[in-house]
Amino acid sequence: MPQKRAGNFCPNCGNKTEQHDHDGRMRPMCPSCGYVIYFDPKVAAIAFITDGERVLLIKRGVEPGLGQWALPGGYVEADEDPFGAARREALEETGLEIHVDLLLDIFYRKQDGGAITIAYAAHRIGGDLRAGDDAQAVQWFTSETLPQNTVFTSTRTLLARWLAGEIG
Repeated sequence: MPQKRAGNFCPNCGNKTEQHDHDGRMRPMCPSCGYVIYFDPKVAAIAFITDGERVLLIKRGVEPGLGQWALPGGYVEADEDPFGAARREALEETGLEIHVDLLLDIFYRKQDGGAITIAYAAHRIGGDLRAGDDAQAVQWFTSETLPQNTVFTSTRTLLARWLAGEIG
């Protein structure tokens, strides 16, 4: 069950907030200092890494999607650009250094407070293939060997586009 976000106390001065209409939405606001709490979505970056007629997937070692296949990726840190996050996550999860070639798509999920996933096409430039971080396994797949148990709309959508010849 998704958690409802609450902003009960002002992160600026610590006073209890009150709900007020601000910019057409009810938002927690501090009656003392006027600070407005905005709830921002999480941002993730994923890499669609190809090598000729193969695509790289990881088998997730954590929830969500434990034991299912997905594109390598993860959350963007506050001090990091999405390109850097895609490169970092690919290295952490697959052992590969990648070059980000181009933006493929941006996905939005409203559930659980909102999430934005930025998808990039990429190719390997170095490293040794190995499962790491929160990946149980990492494997190259062809169009004939793709696993059925994939997770995340972004992974499924991009794989379908790849199979249709729209990517790669």
